[in-house]
Amino acid sequence: MLQKNEMDMTSGSIFSKMFFYSLPLIFSGILQLLYTAADLIICGNFGSANSVAAISATTSLINLVLNLVMGFAVGANVIVGRAYGAKNKEEGDRSLHTAMAMSIISGAVILIVGVIIARPVLEMMETPAEVIDLATQYLLIYFLGSPFLIMYNFGASILRGMGDTKRPFYFLAISGVVNVILNMLFVVVLQMDVVGVALATIISEAISATLIVVSLMNYDGFVRLKLRKIRFHKNETLMIIKIGLPSGIQGALFSISNVIIQSAVNGFGASADTGNGASGNLVGFMYVIMNSFSQAGMAFVAANFGAKNVPNIKKSIKYSIMYSITFSYLICLSFYLFRYQIIGLYTNDPVAIEIGAAKLQVFTYSYMFFAFLNTIGFCERGLGYSILPMMVSLIGICLFRIIYIYTFFQIEEYHTIYYLYLSYPISWFLSALFAALAFLVIRKRAYGNVGKKDVVDPSELGNF
Repeated sequence: MLQKNEMDMTSGSIFSKMFFYSLPLIFSGILQLLYTAADLIICGNFGSANSVAAISATTSLINLVLNLVMGFAVGANVIVGRAYGAKNKEEGDRSLHTAMAMSIISGAVILIVGVIIARPVLEMMETPAEVIDLATQYLLIYFLGSPFLIMYNFGASILRGMGDTKRPFYFLAISGVVNVILNMLFVVVLQMDVVGVALATIISEAISATLIVVSLMNYDGFVRLKLRKIRFHKNETLMIIKIGLPSGIQGALFSISNVIIQSAVNGFGASADTGNGASGNLVGFMYVIMNSFSQAGMAFVAANFGAKNVPNIKKSIKYSIMYSITFSYLICLSFYLFRYQIIGLYTNDPVAIEIGAAKLQVFTYSYMFFAFLNTIGFCERGLGYSILPMMVSLIGICLFRIIYIYTFFQIEEYHTIYYLYLSYPISWFLSALFAALAFLVIRKRAYGNVGKKDVVDPSELGNF
């Protein structure tokens, strides 16, 4: 019997179900970005002169640290989804409690690591002197609240693995409203600047984490969380590691390349940081739409893997790629057409506006390559192949961008913000080409594994 918020991802119209599964994911992502945009807009209008630049300068570092463990949430989604598709409640119960144990440990590690490295890494990134103190304050408070963010993401991944994308959205909406209200209070009324933004963020994250845990404890569907049962189960832990560790490493490597790009942006001054941050927030909307369909593809592939339904696996991959490319491009084009007006909402600095507009221009004609790359990688994770997409990103994105920035970009006539942004489309195209060729190689093996028992031996963790 399906719980009212669950979705059967193994029967019926995959095309329509995937769309409706993705909608709450899209709305959740857009809400998160709107709240981030509210942070930047409120700071830009009521904070100090460098508050927007300070928050923007921390984004790539935050993503670098968090991505190391967020990959495990991807692994949790896959193993819960497979158990759900196979209607195996015992396996689902073990998967749930293992995932929650991992979220607790991951949150503690990120808190400690984040607080230790915050200032030193900002210095390594050559963050402008007028920005670094504010950026450090923001980071320290943010990392203190990171366990709540990680707990929410693991809980949301578990619910989504069972086809429930609505409740994570509802919880995020509630916490987001609190975030905006607290931003107004802390920044506008109490004049707390970036400290107020950071405090508002961690308080709202604590609310969303609490709501997701309570919902899992009162869940009347496939599985239910019981605090006394939270522990690591060997096979489920190994599966999360097999799928999640390469995904986390990929995200971290991807973020390292973005940290390097951010360091290069820092060399152009605070206006560049502001323009890059504003356009980066807009690019986030494109990513949310694309990534929502990618996550939907992974969830549907994992569920149908558990149900031993190869035709639906193929449909899931095809539809998720189609959706992610089409919708991300439409939003990308819309932002490009109104780029000056939209970026002007974040800042009135003409230099920052021009830099933000340049980034949107570059992304408009190339984002479909990243959409394909991201989606096929998520679908491969749904099949249990996580190392391959990691290697594609390592070579095609991270390695290429590092070489590009330290060679071509260093030539004086090409040392401009526009040529820096060109590293994105070139790396996406190369990686998308590698990803397509790689999937053609592994697809027969991947489909042949459908229905096999998911018991992993540690010696197998290096396979693809």
